[in-house]
Amino acid sequence: MNARKWMMEYGVAMVLAFLLAMVLGQIPLFRETAVGKLRASDLVQFIGYGGALVIAWMGARQLTTKPPEEWPWITPFQAIILPLVTLFAIAIGYGVSLFVVGPFLGKSGKAAYNWVFIVGIVSCSAWLILNWVKKCAVLVAEKDSRKLRKTA
Repeated sequence: MNARKWMMEYGVAMVLAFLLAMVLGQIPLFRETAVGKLRASDLVQFIGYGGALVIAWMGARQLTTKPPEEWPWITPFQAIILPLVTLFAIAIGYGVSLFVVGPFLGKSGKAAYNWVFIVGIVSCSAWLILNWVKKCAVLVAEKDSRKLRKTA
């Protein structure tokens, strides 16, 4: 896969999902329409921003398995791409999912909701660190030693 195709598939789709969610979420029709506590604007923003996060995660997965030939520098870092994007997706997903579940959470529900995301963020952080130590650091050090041997 070449870099331009990858950017067009995933980058443009993410930007479009984000922009449409932002614009549609501010239209008075969506802001004034509700079913119970759930407003249509919140649902539209949840779908748009959540869709952008899913597309970003799918793009990271694609980048991990088949990086573009034009980006050889990414090879040593392939093992941390997915954990890093998952970490960002969970951290951003906290606010995104509040669009839909926020109106229905009580005090204890909000505490449980917070703890679910805390566990997810800490787990992804550990995954990222372990992948760096076990996979990436070795490849980066090996690549640097090759550069030193070439210059010598």
